[in-house]
Amino acid sequence: MPKYAGVDISCWNTDIDYVALKKAKIEGRTVKFAMIRFSYGKTRDKLFDKHYNGCKAAGIYVGIYHWLKATTVAEAKQEAKWLVDCLRNYKIDYPIALDFEDKELLALELTKEQYADIVNAFMGVLEKANYYVILYASPNCFERKLSTDLRSKYDLWLAHWTKTPRQYGQKIWQYASLGTENEVNKGYATRVGKVDGVNRPIDVNWAFVGYAALIKKLQKNRPVIRYRVTGTKTVDSASLAAAQGQLNALGFAVKIEKL
Repeated sequence: MPKYAGVDISCWNTDIDYVALKKAKIEGRTVKFAMIRFSYGKTRDKLFDKHYNGCKAAGIYVGIYHWLKATTVAEAKQEAKWLVDCLRNYKIDYPIALDFEDKELLALELTKEQYADIVNAFMGVLEKANYYVILYASPNCFERKLSTDLRSKYDLWLAHWTKTPRQYGQKIWQYASLGTENEVNKGYATRVGKVDGVNRPIDVNWAFVGYAALIKKLQKNRPVIRYRVTGTKTVDSASLAAAQGQLNALGFAVKIEKL
């Protein structure tokens, strides 16, 4: 099985030497990718552009993650549509990850089916726009909050800070998150996670899929831009059926108005 080293970063990582990060090694393997937080809810991460441009210039593959704040299917669709609009001018090499860990969302204690509906609503919008999606969550969420069918429907990014992770068929494993002793003692972080080029704690990951090559092969992450085309033509009653049939064959929704 292939194994690619990577990090995930956000506005909490304020000072990164991207060239040094590109040369850095995680357990002997050179850093290949960075999953960068783009947004939470409908708010952009204030350092996304800095991290994106820095990683791209250094030759680090870029994926993004979005922290889901939506608590309903309608809100999930709105967040996803907002994200699609924001991403049009970026070239994303790795998947678009849905980060499912918001405390307020989890505190609602919805059924697994209701949580699955929210996830599917968000993912559906991204997939329709031709993005390659992946679902990020902890073992607790996968087992207590999310229905098992989601595990086979989407690639998974597992957050499990241990030497031997639970197995859900994950394609990316976030195996460490460096933090303070207090955070470690509370279970919020690990003592592992120092990476050259980064001035403070950072999350480290293994990817078991060469996503950059796969996404390029599948021609994903090339947003589909849609246009509404309308037109009018006046015909007599003898030509009406033929004109309507021709437009229907082209996929047009035909509206007929008597003059």
